Amino acid sequence: MSNENKNNTNNNFESMSYEEELIFGLKRWLKKVIDYLNNRSPEEFFSDNLSFDAVCYCILVVSEIASKINEIDSLKAKYKDINFDEIALLYDKTLKGDNYNLSFIYELISGAIPYLYNMLIKIDNK
Repeated sequence: MSNENKNNTNNNFESMSYEEELIFGLKRWLKKVIDYLNNRSPEEFFSDNLSFDAVCYCILVVSEIASKINEIDSLKAKYKDINFDEIALLYDKTLKGDNYNLSFIYELISGAIPYLYNMLIKIDNK
């Protein structure tokens, strides 16, 4: 990346408000999950330990960002159709402890996460 591109990227990010950074980050980490899954079957995905571990980390980060968003009334109002309480609990519901529910995780990353990502894009494009 050229220095000019780096400066433009940094300037754009530096000019974001805290609320914009949270939404940007949420979309970024959701998109990472979609990219790591890459339309693979459950068998293909779960046999790729690196992708599975990366998605687990993404779910943790998404949960943490949702917790922060949930504390900001203006974001909850703008994204009123999104249940940030539920998203904040994703890590605890899917990955905390030793008993992973792989079928639930696959449903989450192949259905709910792409749906949530598309909702965020749609709301931001209004």
